[in-house]
Amino acid sequence: MKNLEALKAQCKLICNTCYVDDDVARLVLQNAGLDAESEPSANDPDIVRAAILIVKGWIETSRSENGISASVELASVRKNIAFWCGMAGLDASEYVDDLVVIENGSNMW
Repeated sequence: MKNLEALKAQCKLICNTCYVDDDVARLVLQNAGLDAESEPSANDPDIVRAAILIVKGWIETSRSENGISASVELASVRKNIAFWCGMAGLDASEYVDDLVVIENGSNMW
């Protein structure tokens, strides 16, 4: 598995309706200073950190504009982020305290 696949899989582990396209994943990896084609380590904190950024950027209640499905509750996403932060040795409070849902994201287009 390469960092690209690991990042996309980690996003789905945090929120099972988060399907990241290659361009977004590659950009986030590049911004994190990670090579998309390198091998990740188990519970790589850089991959977890990058996945959390993607998930946080996509949470909205609209299903029509490629946001994360409203069937995913914010509390569940928070729990998943906290779990994966624990696995990667990250402080979950840095990632879940400011997590919000954008209501009716379709109207923002």
